[in-house]
Amino acid sequence: METLTSEKTLTGERIFTSSDLPSLSLPDADGLVTCRWFQDPTPGKPAWRAPNQTFRPGWTAEAAVDDDESLGQRGPGQVAFVVVDRSWLVREGMDRVRTRAVDAVVLHAKSSPPGRTALALAFSAYLRNRQHRMGLGADVVTAAVRPELAGAPGLFRVPHFVTVSDGTGTVADTTIWQVMSGPRYDAWLGGAPRPDHTAIETALPGLLRLRHLWRTGRLDRTRADTLAAVLDGGELTAQKIFRYPRVILPVATRALRGSL
Repeated sequence: METLTSEKTLTGERIFTSSDLPSLSLPDADGLVTCRWFQDPTPGKPAWRAPNQTFRPGWTAEAAVDDDESLGQRGPGQVAFVVVDRSWLVREGMDRVRTRAVDAVVLHAKSSPPGRTALALAFSAYLRNRQHRMGLGADVVTAAVRPELAGAPGLFRVPHFVTVSDGTGTVADTTIWQVMSGPRYDAWLGGAPRPDHTAIETALPGLLRLRHLWRTGRLDRTRADTLAAVLDGGELTAQKIFRYPRVILPVATRALRGSL
């Protein structure tokens, strides 16, 4: 997925830097990166630390190949790698969070750079907290590349835009995918009808550029006002796109054509 860079960010926008990413050592195989975070006594409140240990701000974790389902304590979460055939990644990942065996799963393709998978895992922690506040549960399945849903009926994939920084002040947008069950997907839509997924995925390059133009204030007044009406002054997120595709997709098409 193409990324676009800028030096401005929106108020409250979450930016991921290298210090947010776990250090993953992954085998040359398709599989699942699984994580269970340690919890405070308060339900749903991440502790971000292991019992009786102190860690620096942020978190790190080493993913080890896990053959016996036991997860070693590494940093503020228990992280492991399970080798799974690529055709079974989505189904196996969803099964693991359904049974509450783990809090988060990242679907890892062996062709995907470890850094992208690390970003997907870091984003899972952020996404998990947001979902919990929305009453949507706390388990998360993500992927650095678009997951294939063939053979997995009743599931939906959602492309989230994630903002990253290289530490110089320059930021870039990229895409991390989430897989949801039908009931959670409908709850996430908040009563809006299910949109045309093909249209949204086709429009991703334009949506990425539109997010960049919105952040940097380079939209003309009319289209900026159109977006502002549905974004409420916030960032362009997947949830807004999926809830208001008839408003946002035409603007994204013009953004890609450079006609804004």
